[in-house]
Amino acid sequence: MEEKIKIFVVEDEIIAAESLTCDLQQLGYEVVGKTNSAEKAIEKIQQLQPDLVLLHIKIGGNEDGIELARELNKIFPIPIVYLTAYADSDTLQRAMKTSPYGYIVKPYKKQDLAATISIALQKYQEIRRLKTQLTVQQERLNFLSKYDEVTQLPNQLSLVENFNAILEVFYQQVDQSNPDEDIFPQLIPIFYITLTNLPLLRNNLGTEFTNLVLKAVVNRFKSIIIKESVLVRLDDDDFALLSPPVATKQVALDFAEHFIKEMAPPFLVNGREIYVDFQMGISFYPLHGENIDELLYKAKEAIQDLAERGQNCYQVYSPVFHKYDSLRLKLESDLHHALEKKQLEIHYQPLVEIGTNKIIGAEALLRWNHPQEKYISPDIFIPLAEDIGLIESINNWLLHKTCQQFQVFRKQFSPQLLLFVNLSVRQLYDDSLENKILKAITHNYLSPAALVLEISERALVKHTPQAAKKLKKLKSLGFQIAIDDFGTGYSSLGYLGNIDFDILKIDQCFVRNIDKNQRNQTITRYLIQMAHQLRLKVAAEGVENEPELAFLYKNNCDYYQGYLFSRPLPPEEFEELLTMHF
Repeated sequence: MEEKIKIFVVEDEIIAAESLTCDLQQLGYEVVGKTNSAEKAIEKIQQLQPDLVLLHIKIGGNEDGIELARELNKIFPIPIVYLTAYADSDTLQRAMKTSPYGYIVKPYKKQDLAATISIALQKYQEIRRLKTQLTVQQERLNFLSKYDEVTQLPNQLSLVENFNAILEVFYQQVDQSNPDEDIFPQLIPIFYITLTNLPLLRNNLGTEFTNLVLKAVVNRFKSIIIKESVLVRLDDDDFALLSPPVATKQVALDFAEHFIKEMAPPFLVNGREIYVDFQMGISFYPLHGENIDELLYKAKEAIQDLAERGQNCYQVYSPVFHKYDSLRLKLESDLHHALEKKQLEIHYQPLVEIGTNKIIGAEALLRWNHPQEKYISPDIFIPLAEDIGLIESINNWLLHKTCQQFQVFRKQFSPQLLLFVNLSVRQLYDDSLENKILKAITHNYLSPAALVLEISERALVKHTPQAAKKLKKLKSLGFQIAIDDFGTGYSSLGYLGNIDFDILKIDQCFVRNIDKNQRNQTITRYLIQMAHQLRLKVAAEGVENEPELAFLYKNNCDYYQGYLFSRPLPPEEFEELLTMHF
């Protein structure tokens, strides 16, 4: 026998409640309870767990029905249908803010009552189904995004999580240790390991065989390292080893010597004897950096100093070895004059609509044309500008210059062209940011809709409360918001529900060679589907060949940018490109 739908009635008038109960029973529903009090309603609904609540707006007690609905929504999800004779616009507006599943104005017809309940239950089930689907897809995405398919090791996207876990242990041990003792934790070693002859194996013996070698190498890695360590695959031939805290550098160096000795014997793979060569760089927290990106970068830098020493050896990072450190003072001085000497340039990388191959806008990228060093990466000079207090003036110049140039592009080619500008973490904490942006667009006769403000996922994850507050203000002014480099932070869509984004940009690490990478295909497919379900447009970054674009087209990605269409171009060349496409 089919179980009846259970309904709870909250009605102010006893006669109306009895009449409604009679109508519901005739329609085949089970009325499991009724009350005229908001206080009693919450208790009984929690106890009886009905499938739907029919709620009169005017009820007894200190709260009306709309306030009761708001309280019920906080406790647990349940479809609510308002039943009332009060249908003025103010009441409707208040009621709609509680996201009801229906609204019936008395006096009602019995068939209208039945139809409204049926539609409300179908809508509720569809929302639950969608939420369940999103949850399952999110769990699958989280798993795939954090583990390497070949070795089953954590991958680069899990680095922050794993490092933070080790960092937590570090500070627990420091707090519990006695400084007067001879031995207590002071350092966290970071090992960067690159397998130097794997490209040769891959070229001569193929990817499948090399993957077998990789698995054998990882198994030996695991037999060498201690249980508390975390081994991560960074790229094809690179690994990171995050060590638990140690008391002295010598502990890490002793392990490095032991590692070299244990890795010396050959591997037997499909009857072949294979020797695997490697080089190891080492950095230490907190000596060489405060975050895993900086520590990993410096451990990798240390490997460059092994060029003359050959294979199967290690090097600890030291600032004296590196060109960047020796140039820092000179770069600081030069950067102070870069704006006035017109050395800073803006390049534009087009965003293209996949379905039409039409340019819909461009991302503004900062370049420093240094007279001696020529090209200096933004990854170097932008943090340097932040350190020496120049970033605000550079950001203001970039904003005004790009708005000025894009006003010309929009007027000449299309009023729909979008300008994408990146926001830094520092700008999220700038109380006057909104005024600065409004001043730039007003001065150049641009509307807010012409500007898309991008924030990286990593910045969002680390500064979610401040980012949500700032982006909400910017969104209310009419600007579009994009989340950039998606997949490089925690690969979670959870915070997207709290911030009204417009565009999600998938990081190029997922797009690169996607036609050959089943794991990245699955992740990217899920990302596109979920973003579309959240009504976001999706842009793929770093598209470099036709097979990558074909996959994105097949899976309904909206936009792309990358060298396949165009590298970042100076304004004159970007204008020529627009001339060819409009």
